[in-house]
Amino acid sequence: MRRSQLDTIIDETRSIMARHGQILPPYALWTPAEWRARALETRLMRERGLGWNVATFKADAFAESGIVVFTTRMGDHRDLAAGRGKLYGEKIFVCRDGQRVPYHYHRVKTEDVVNRGGGSFVIDLLQVDEGGQPTDLPFELDRDGIRVTVPARASLSLAPGEGLTLDPLIAHAFRAEGGDVVCGEVSLANDDAADNYFLEPLPDQAITEDAPARHCIVADYSSF
Repeated sequence: MRRSQLDTIIDETRSIMARHGQILPPYALWTPAEWRARALETRLMRERGLGWNVATFKADAFAESGIVVFTTRMGDHRDLAAGRGKLYGEKIFVCRDGQRVPYHYHRVKTEDVVNRGGGSFVIDLLQVDEGGQPTDLPFELDRDGIRVTVPARASLSLAPGEGLTLDPLIAHAFRAEGGDVVCGEVSLANDDAADNYFLEPLPDQAITEDAPARHCIVADYSSF
């Protein structure tokens, strides 16, 4: 992806969030220069991946298969075993109308996803075994506090305000229908680099620096 395209995508995402009343913390607007000037005081923020993340899952086709995520809170996943500390994370993401995120699952993380506004948020679901292979078994999920049985490869549609709990080893793909969707995610503290398993290979996420950066994304932090 080109840097100029990435910055435009973030600008558009902020506008979508604002239309649905989603107010971001001040650091969502920090320039790269501000992030660098605050490198010492933001060390934990950067280590835990707070801020913007833009991903594309099909080469040169962000509008078809991509996502923008803003992480507002993330604890240290290494504290999970001790059972104390900040054991949770929070993210806000936008899935644009017709855009799809492919099947992926987690081995540790349990997450709640909630449609915070916009169109329908459609989630395709299947269970995988310990080896990461899809099964044809039905499974149970918590849908806004109600336990429901879900057939293999079923799809559930969440209207604004509705949510779903996704347990480990439940692979999920999702897409927006009938308009852009702003979603919230509340989860266990997670290491995104180690606990995201996609069922299909992903394209290279490298950035082509065709213009000076106006926004920072999580991948930029290593340069600090």
